[in-house]
Amino acid sequence: DFPVDRLFSYKLTHDTGFAPNPFRGVCTLATCKPRIRELKRVGDWIAGFTSSRLNHDAPGRERLVYLMMVEEKIRFQDYHDDRRFAVKIPTTGTGRCVDVVGDNIYGERHGAVFQLPNPFHTERDLERDTEGKFVLVARTFAYFGSEPLEIPEVVRPAVPSGIAGHGVRTAGARASDFVRFVLGRGVGVHAKPT
Repeated sequence: DFPVDRLFSYKLTHDTGFAPNPFRGVCTLATCKPRIRELKRVGDWIAGFTSSRLNHDAPGRERLVYLMMVEEKIRFQDYHDDRRFAVKIPTTGTGRCVDVVGDNIYGERHGAVFQLPNPFHTERDLERDTEGKFVLVARTFAYFGSEPLEIPEVVRPAVPSGIAGHGVRTAGARASDFVRFVLGRGVGVHAKPT
């Protein structure tokens, strides 16, 4: 059983396997959602739900794309330099989704942030992405991607009506019941990205 003190839900507008990146045995959130990456702490749970923009799910009918428990919160430079996460540096030419969607795209050189070539974010995204300063890392996660999980009303957490900068919080038994329900389907990657 996993303790659930703080669960935060938000809606995804895109799901390519880039943010979150659930591959290589570790789910990471290294880009987008700067407020979530800045404010959440180790032990928090983050739930990403579908949205009308992602797949036309109406408010109140959103399904779960992923759930992660934050087990590490590390700075961009440390993420980039850590050999454990070298597999998350994007590579092209292999034709494999897991190689292309790598989210380890930011580092620092001579006091300036740089961005590695990738198919998802351009220089225009650099300021917003690095505003969050941190990468969230989870080994305890469930990713449903293109087959989002329907959540019964009895365990459904609070889900924002719109796009929430740092998510909406659910606490207590409802949060614990939700996490137990989701992880009961198994941890890891259950489907490819949308």
